[in-house]
Amino acid sequence: MLVSLANARGTSMVISTFGARIVELMARDRNGELGNIVLGHDTEQAYRDAPGPYFGATVGRVAGRVAAGRFTGGGLDFILAPNEGSTHLHGGPLRALDRVDWDVVAEMGTTDAVVLRYVSPAGEEGYPGTLTTTVTFRLTDSDELHLEFLAVTDASTPVNLVNHSYFNLSGDARRSIVDHVLMIDSTGILELDDSLLPLGAVIDLAGTPYDFRTARRIGDNLPQGGSEPWPGIDSTYVLNASPRPAAMLWDPVSGRALEITTTEPTLQVYTGNRIDEAVGRSGARHGPGKGICLEAHRVPDSPVLPGWPSIVLEPGAPYAQHTVWRLSVR
Repeated sequence: MLVSLANARGTSMVISTFGARIVELMARDRNGELGNIVLGHDTEQAYRDAPGPYFGATVGRVAGRVAAGRFTGGGLDFILAPNEGSTHLHGGPLRALDRVDWDVVAEMGTTDAVVLRYVSPAGEEGYPGTLTTTVTFRLTDSDELHLEFLAVTDASTPVNLVNHSYFNLSGDARRSIVDHVLMIDSTGILELDDSLLPLGAVIDLAGTPYDFRTARRIGDNLPQGGSEPWPGIDSTYVLNASPRPAAMLWDPVSGRALEITTTEPTLQVYTGNRIDEAVGRSGARHGPGKGICLEAHRVPDSPVLPGWPSIVLEPGAPYAQHTVWRLSVR
C-alpha cells in the first residue's frame, strides 16, 4: 500500500507500508523543477526482490552490525541470524522491520502526515520481547520532513532504528553525489575493522579524508583503499552537541539543499559504495556513488564499546527518536 503526502509548496512524498519506507521525495530545484531526491524502485515487488540496498526503509530492530550474530549488552546475551557473512545486519534476513508490512494507524490531515505501526512478536529474528513500533512521517508547509520513531516492549530487548534513504539532490539520480557539498558537525568517527565492526576507539578527524566540519565537495578527498569496490565513506560520525544542524548536503547544480537535525548521538554516513548498477524509480540509473545515506541513530552495544549507553529497551521506558530533514534551495 502506498500513502502520499504533500504540502502547500508543491513538495510531496510517497511512503510504502512495506518496510515503512520512503519511495519518493519530490523537491524543487532553483528553477522550480521538481525532481525525486531519494533512490528507490517503481514497484513493491522490486523492493521484495532486492532487499540489499534497504532503499528508504525503516531498519531494525537493530540497525547496524552485530558481530558474529551475537548480541551482548545491557544484561542480555543471545544469538541472532547472520545475513552478512557471520554478521547480523540491520535486523536480520527474513523478518526485519524493512521486510514486513506495517499498518496505517492514523492519517493526520490526510495530506501532511501518516503514522505506521508494526508489532514484532517475541522471538522474531531471534530478538526477545514483543516490540511495538510506530513511525510518523510529517511534511510541513515549511518543507520540513519530521521522522518520529516510538517503540515500547514487554521485555528487555535492543532497539536502534533508522530510516535508510539514499539522497541524490540532483533529482532522479542524474549525477553522482561526489559533486554534492557536505557538512557534518562531528570531530570523530568510530574506528572500524575491515568488516565495518567497531574496534573501540574514536578517530580524530583532523587531517583525514573524513573531515567535513567545513562544508566541501564530497569527491575532493574520498577515502581510498579498504575492501570497498568503490572508494567512499561508510562510517559512524559522533555528533557534537550543538543547536546547529548535524549535517548539511547541497547540490550546487540544482541548488537543492538538505539540513538534518536529530535527537540521536551519531550519524551513519554511507556513499552507496556497494549499490548495484540498475535502473531505479522513473528510469533513474543507480550504481556506486549515486546516493548518500545520512542516518541518525545510536551505537549498538558491543563488548569493545563499553563507554556508550546501552541500546537495550526496558518495559515502561519507551524508545523515542525525532529527526528532521529541512529542504531548501540555494
